[in-house]
Amino acid sequence: MARVVRKKVSDSVLEELVRMFQAGELKAGDKLPNQNALAAQLGVSRASLRESLHTLAIAGVLEQRPGFGTVVRGPLPQDFAELFNLPLISDPKETIELVQARRYIEVANVELAVEHATEGQLAELGRLCREMAAAARRGDQQAYVRGDAAFHHLLARSTGNRFMEHLFLTLRRVMEQFIHESFRVLPRMLDRSLEDHRRICEAVRRRDRRRAVAAMTTHMHHIRTAMKNLYEITRTEPAAAPARRTASG
Repeated sequence: MARVVRKKVSDSVLEELVRMFQAGELKAGDKLPNQNALAAQLGVSRASLRESLHTLAIAGVLEQRPGFGTVVRGPLPQDFAELFNLPLISDPKETIELVQARRYIEVANVELAVEHATEGQLAELGRLCREMAAAARRGDQQAYVRGDAAFHHLLARSTGNRFMEHLFLTLRRVMEQFIHESFRVLPRMLDRSLEDHRRICEAVRRRDRRRAVAAMTTHMHHIRTAMKNLYEITRTEPAAAPARRTASG
């Protein structure tokens, strides 16, 4: 298993924005440049910028006002940067700890989503599930993983609780270490993952709390098993094999 993990572009953007706060380049009341201009200034895509701005908005640092722009709500909390200095996943024990933490967040999210999701969010959940199925049929793992991330993020948003969404995004950032590699090394995992998401989607759309919780719990169990298998496989690979970053949905 690789010990060195390449940083996501959005994480680098987030670090730069935090630095700007700490240096006094951004302060309460400031309006940020429009996203096109800011993305060009930072040399990143709008998608990476939006993800970072969304994280800061969830944390209450920024306010995104439709038709006006993004405004700094207040000073950066003193310990804010520490929220993103999460432990790297470098051995099976740490991986299981991560999956355990995610299980509690995801099960709580699906419980709340059953109760609070809007009809529009339920329709979007179904659309994402269909897109994941199409990606699986094409064998497009990258598109599948993007759909997986959007599916779980939508569940978090559907709770109506911004703190739950923030917790999900924090854990998801660590889980990115396993994306793509788990599906590449364990190709049968994709079919199981898709079936799990279909069951979760159907239970939430029917607002069946018991089945939704059971489906999500099963999904988390499958992820835990996949992580163990991934470590077993990569542990036996030749030492000369190139390091790879890994993840699971």
